[in-house]
Amino acid sequence: MAWRWRIVAAFGAGLLPGLALAQAVPRGEIQRGQTVADRPRADFDPLGVRLGAFRATVAAEAGLGYDSNIQGTRDNRLSDGFAALSAEAAIRSDWSTHAVGATGRILQRSYFSETDQDWTDFAVGLSGRYDLTPDTSVEAFYNFVQEHLSSASVDVQEAGLLRPVPYTYNEVQAQGRTRLNRVGALLLGNWRGYRFSDIDAGPATTPGGIPPGNVSVFDFDSAIAAFGLNYELAPGRFVNGVIRYQNIVYQDGSQRGRDSDTWSGLVGFTYDFDGVWGFSGEIGYLRREYSSPDLKELSAPTFTGILTWQPTLLTTVSGVVRRDVRESIRGNAVSYVATTGLVRVDHEYLRNVILGAETGVEYDEYQQPDEHATDAYAGVSARWLINRNFSLVASYQYAWRLNASAGLEEYDRNLVLVRLRAAL
Repeated sequence: MAWRWRIVAAFGAGLLPGLALAQAVPRGEIQRGQTVADRPRADFDPLGVRLGAFRATVAAEAGLGYDSNIQGTRDNRLSDGFAALSAEAAIRSDWSTHAVGATGRILQRSYFSETDQDWTDFAVGLSGRYDLTPDTSVEAFYNFVQEHLSSASVDVQEAGLLRPVPYTYNEVQAQGRTRLNRVGALLLGNWRGYRFSDIDAGPATTPGGIPPGNVSVFDFDSAIAAFGLNYELAPGRFVNGVIRYQNIVYQDGSQRGRDSDTWSGLVGFTYDFDGVWGFSGEIGYLRREYSSPDLKELSAPTFTGILTWQPTLLTTVSGVVRRDVRESIRGNAVSYVATTGLVRVDHEYLRNVILGAETGVEYDEYQQPDEHATDAYAGVSARWLINRNFSLVASYQYAWRLNASAGLEEYDRNLVLVRLRAAL
């Protein structure tokens, strides 16, 4: 599934809450509204390594798993065990004002027999912030990322492909924020250049006249400009508004008709009700126009909502909903509207044993051609914090396609993973 593929059209998800300036929390103390999964644990958190005015953190994971339906098909299923490896590192300044940092991560899955389903994701990034005043700052960051589209995702399947589709993107973002009394403002510019890797499509065929596996013709650049305002009603309570413009340009001359301009406006609020309930969200409308007159313009509601509930200090219930537009790698489709939602429960069973359960759904809707599919999943996990440096994580996920239009296969899938984590 393409649960992790979030094209930049969804920028409103993190833009509005970011207008509120974060407050530092002493290590080991619980921040108001912080979830069980994310809160600091003074007895078990890795200490990192002090390097003068910087702090470095390093972690690695190794594990084994089993996937019962790698490609997400109804018939002729591929199942296999796999090894999972990952590592991450970061170095950040520990200054009272300004900040710089660098991060890196890699995640790899290698199947024992079905090696053409292997994938490797990685990312490296640099960031910096200059504080003009306590309420005014400018920030910039650069990321180079490689990710993949799962062979079980709707878009990959409808493109006639049977393997994961790797892609990379360069990202540059600059933003400035300020606050005057109760009014905060944010101005943001973002650019991403997506590049897809051609793959061997095997016996698959691709609709739309594009040769099988020749997905590099769908390389595109995305530029976003956004301006947001918020008004502080009370501490932790904000009314938000944002206007965003996105321009997408395809690199291959044969695909220039897919170029588009998208305008969207959203309003919402961030509200910490009482430390037990919290909500952040916005709702609005977007309009996308394509360069080709043969492509019908796309108009759709868009929204994002994040709700947290902490019935006790040991349990957190959280929910997320989102609706946005994503680019397609199909020859006979340009983009589709994705509506996603999930609910997660985290419970601190013991001080060093964290249990979790999650269920989610994604509804993908194509306008041209008229197609749709609904994918869902449910899973459980357990995390055992052995000490500051080691932890053991076990998880199980069941995924299935609830319904789909003609031509899309319904399926189910079991995914089991156990991994050991080491951190400094």
